[in-house]
Amino acid sequence: MIRIFPRLLKVSLWCCLAWQPVEQVTAQNRFATSDNQSGYVHWIDLYDANNTRIDPNQENPPPYDPGKTCGRCHDVEQIAHGWHFNALDSKVPAGRPGFPWVWRDPRTGTFLPLSYRDWAKSWNPDRLGMTRWEVAAHFGGYLPGAGVGSGPSLATSSMASTEQREVADDADQETEEQQFATDRTAITGPLPLDCMICHHRPGSGYSPFAWTEQIESQNFAYAPTAAAGIGTVTGNTSRLRDDFDPAADGAADRLPKVAYDLNRFRTDGKVFFDLVRKPSNDACYYCHTNMPAAAVGGQRWLHDEDVHLRAGMQCADCHRNGLDHHTVRGFAGERHAHGFSMAAFSCQGCHLGEVDGRRLEASNVGRLGAPRPLHRGLPPLHFEKLSCTACHSGPVTEQELDRQVNSMIHRLGEHVKRDGDELPGIVGGALLPLTSSSDSPLYPHRLLWPSYWAVMEKGTIQPLHPERAYELVRRALRVRRDFSEELAEVRLPLSQRREILGDSRAGVREEDWTDEERQQIRAAEAQLRKSQISERMVAALSAIEEAYPGQQAVYISGGQGFVRDGDTGLKKLDREQLGDAADPYKWPLAHNVRPARQALGADGCTDCHRADAPLFNMEVRPIAVLPDQQPAAVPIHRLQGIDRQLAERWNRLFGGRELFKVVGWGMFLATCGIFFAAVVWNLGSYWNRRAS
Repeated sequence: MIRIFPRLLKVSLWCCLAWQPVEQVTAQNRFATSDNQSGYVHWIDLYDANNTRIDPNQENPPPYDPGKTCGRCHDVEQIAHGWHFNALDSKVPAGRPGFPWVWRDPRTGTFLPLSYRDWAKSWNPDRLGMTRWEVAAHFGGYLPGAGVGSGPSLATSSMASTEQREVADDADQETEEQQFATDRTAITGPLPLDCMICHHRPGSGYSPFAWTEQIESQNFAYAPTAAAGIGTVTGNTSRLRDDFDPAADGAADRLPKVAYDLNRFRTDGKVFFDLVRKPSNDACYYCHTNMPAAAVGGQRWLHDEDVHLRAGMQCADCHRNGLDHHTVRGFAGERHAHGFSMAAFSCQGCHLGEVDGRRLEASNVGRLGAPRPLHRGLPPLHFEKLSCTACHSGPVTEQELDRQVNSMIHRLGEHVKRDGDELPGIVGGALLPLTSSSDSPLYPHRLLWPSYWAVMEKGTIQPLHPERAYELVRRALRVRRDFSEELAEVRLPLSQRREILGDSRAGVREEDWTDEERQQIRAAEAQLRKSQISERMVAALSAIEEAYPGQQAVYISGGQGFVRDGDTGLKKLDREQLGDAADPYKWPLAHNVRPARQALGADGCTDCHRADAPLFNMEVRPIAVLPDQQPAAVPIHRLQGIDRQLAERWNRLFGGRELFKVVGWGMFLATCGIFFAAVVWNLGSYWNRRAS
């Protein structure tokens, strides 16, 4: 019996380790691999979208296609179903809310969070009538390709559920009726997969921003070639008319042109690709940079880096993936797309070596030697009410939330001047529950308030397709580039300046005005600005209502909704009318991680439990897009769902906690002294009686 047990254990372990989806095993067996830790040196031939080997010396050579080039050795079909590609796949668990795609249109003040994963407070592009091509053209510059804009339409996809197909049918019908959505797939081709955007070696010359520029020019097929730097691309597909036919005679002359750098090619026509198996941090940062807005102004040196990166770790050390590229997100309770738990890659799994009381590691330290937190004196209740990241991640909790900037939303990577106040405004570090459940612990969150044009019918607010909104409101707003700036730009006419300053001072330069004159001019400009904003906004809302008879036009900004007040002004919708249409989109953050000495509570209980502690007392002020809008601040406890009075009573108990400790220890020592004196006195009495 003793000999049989080890054999049964080996067989059981072999079965567990050998289990994996059959298609994954067979797919791996069809491709050759080097399986060497040193990696493989990639001197390879280039192939175009037709799987034809590219000759760089030929006249007007085609751009190279990574799917056909890399796909000769790698299972591209399986790779392109990972987390960065499968937003359309309804079979993949959405998991907790993550970073949204934000449709930016500064011309109309539209900043709308979108997600095909139907995360709370985001909008599904299909429900807004957006085509897959539009989404790919708008966001593809910060995606690795494939996924959106590359596969079959939702209505015919086998991955789509019946409900999603119905949504697509409704969206298609609305698009046919209104004819404002765009699909130029026949001109641009599908959005290609570019493996190098993640797997290039830092310093190799690969430029992810070149990829972004080409996608924005609608040069989909040419983006990998330009980004890799193996050739230059001239021409702009976005300038071609919607009825352009790439197959027509002479059409090739109007398409972009590729000129390969012949110095990059070997005599046998092969090109060297300097790549790495595990993506570098720089590759991740291009799309996933989040930094305090203050750092934009040259104060980056004042902000600390994530403690894990300071220790020499890489993003991909925790955010791992197999050949299927289902990248681990690392949150508690995460389930892999194939169904197994990812608990070992969470904070608890790594640092404690256990999850929900189940030991994942046999040793007394965490995985890979991660330090085990002691949390001396911290009551267990805190582990039920707070996540690990609540104390250890994001900016230090202050009375006001830090404003942040992000790669995809604010186009970090583009060489322009920034001031940190770019819209849409994002704030980070608000400790909020992940769900509406009373049992949900607090996590640090980022918040983004949407702004968009919409129509309201029977109490329901439905956003307009952003391009449809632009066509309706552009004449009324008279804005060319920036809604917030241009709508607020005013210049007093000379006649009004004469009324204020007099004829003799009306022509004086601004720097020569007196303080009193400057105040008078500013007051007049403020009045003119208020009138101009109201006039143009009313005209824009009226234009929408003309196009949608029987429905009320609404503009959402900064947590508020605005409608026409007759033909003269604006009025705000009350909370009951507005519903949750203006609520912020919130998603939990995990980085940057702070060390234990900088964690919330490192300076004692009063970090949280005092009368003015930010945890329960900060106010969250929405960031508005409409000029001169003053949104009301929201107390953090209202967003947390916490009883403010109960929290205040509890915090008052901590006011005398230190004194209570002193008194308590004093009473304990006094009791010990009395007890010791009593013992000595009784022993003395005993020995005296014995002696007598």
